[in-house]
Amino acid sequence: MSSVNTNVSAMAAVRSLSMIGKELGITQQRIESNLRIGKANDDPAVFAIAQNMRADLSGMTAVKDSLNFGKSALTVARDAATQISNELGRLKQTMTQGQQQGLDATQINSQMTNALQNIDAFARSATFNGVNLLTSGLTVDGVTDTNLDIVRDIRGATTSITGTNSTSAGLNLTGLNVDSASRTLTFDSTFAPANGENLTLTVLRDLDNNPATANVPVELVFEFSDGTAALTTTPDADTRVFDVQFQAADSPLARVSALVTRLQGAGIDAGLNNEGALVIRGTTTAVTSTITGATVTAAPPAGTGQAEAIALVEGAIDTMGTRLANLGANWRQVDGLATFTTQLNDSIKEGLGALVDADLAEESARLTSLQTKQQLATQSLSIANQQSQSLLSLFR
Repeated sequence: MSSVNTNVSAMAAVRSLSMIGKELGITQQRIESNLRIGKANDDPAVFAIAQNMRADLSGMTAVKDSLNFGKSALTVARDAATQISNELGRLKQTMTQGQQQGLDATQINSQMTNALQNIDAFARSATFNGVNLLTSGLTVDGVTDTNLDIVRDIRGATTSITGTNSTSAGLNLTGLNVDSASRTLTFDSTFAPANGENLTLTVLRDLDNNPATANVPVELVFEFSDGTAALTTTPDADTRVFDVQFQAADSPLARVSALVTRLQGAGIDAGLNNEGALVIRGTTTAVTSTITGATVTAAPPAGTGQAEAIALVEGAIDTMGTRLANLGANWRQVDGLATFTTQLNDSIKEGLGALVDADLAEESARLTSLQTKQQLATQSLSIANQQSQSLLSLFR
């Protein structure tokens, strides 16, 4: 049926032209944004997955920042600890020279004092953005934290690194001189620690990080306890109390080992010698014991303790060696996590691109095709619009 009211061909051409225009708009948007799926209505399921992946990428950026910060803080601590270790090596050389006849002991002691000051300076200066891993327990200007928590994955799991006191006081070297010596605790067959019995050390400590009040005498009380009664010693500003836990069935060696562990945990260079005696090295001004079967041997007279002073420095060298190894291991762990996080970030980006990125070569071909279709649809509409004019010839 021919009609001027209803032009079916024109209507079909308009629908085709409208559809082609819509597809052209979609293609042009993909080319502009480089995304095949840029909105939820493009593909709801894939868009939701892509949003989760984008959230993971954002979290991974924070993880990379935390790992880079931790790596930098560890690098500063490692370099400072290396300098401290080197200074301890030079200090041992100075201590050894102190045993040579004809050298001025006062001059040697002055050199050792300078070395200890350098160690303190290295430790206190090892600060990165408020974090210092070598001054645990001290108040240092600019230091807000002596431990380090590093976020290692997007779920918020952390790697925690505990700081140490690697100053001269933390290495038990306060007041070191050529006559520094050790105290010895010997045990006889009646050795049997009981609740309340203790070993008390008087040491010199810098409690408030104030040079004017440095070398404050502090009592460190190591009290045995089997857990059946409260400790008898009360801590105060000048007294630190450490419980030495044991059980009735423990052997004498197990009880002595527990005491050694607590001494070392308090920063005291202590250990058993070949004769089974407990050797306490460091600048203790007094050592007393109420332990049954234990006897304290006084420090050697002045001028005879150089060998013990060297042993004290060697103990500090061993301590710093362990701390350096820990810092190095932590640095390698963080560096490995940073490398893995970067690779994982790239993998997620690649996967996200595979889901939502537009294939520009394909879109270019589609654009050319649609432009051609649009021209054909326009021409088809023009022909359809001319059909009504042909009806006029029927009425001539």
